[in-house]
Amino acid sequence: MRKYAIARKIEAFCKKYDLLTDTRIYFNKKCWDYSSSGNKTVLEDIVGSDYFDYANDDTISMSFEGGLYRVMNYGSFDVRDAFQDMLAEYGYYAELGNAWNLALYEI
Repeated sequence: MRKYAIARKIEAFCKKYDLLTDTRIYFNKKCWDYSSSGNKTVLEDIVGSDYFDYANDDTISMSFEGGLYRVMNYGSFDVRDAFQDMLAEYGYYAELGNAWNLALYEI
């Protein structure tokens, strides 16, 4: 599955659980940036590795605060496990780099 389609699945998942605020999804040399008010801006000619060391520019990387940060670091294991399960359906898993970012890798 192409990165764009997976990014759309991630976007839908995060929207379902209200996790998009203060989140960025990096792929295909672009970034979907969701502000603290939930507004989406598309940034061009940008890669995650310009902003954090653990980005995987070959797949998809994310940086986040707010809801997704709390889910990935402090609990809501059901949501975190559902996120990993959703990614696994497409042959990927997510690995935290720092507490505020993650990257996708092929299984």
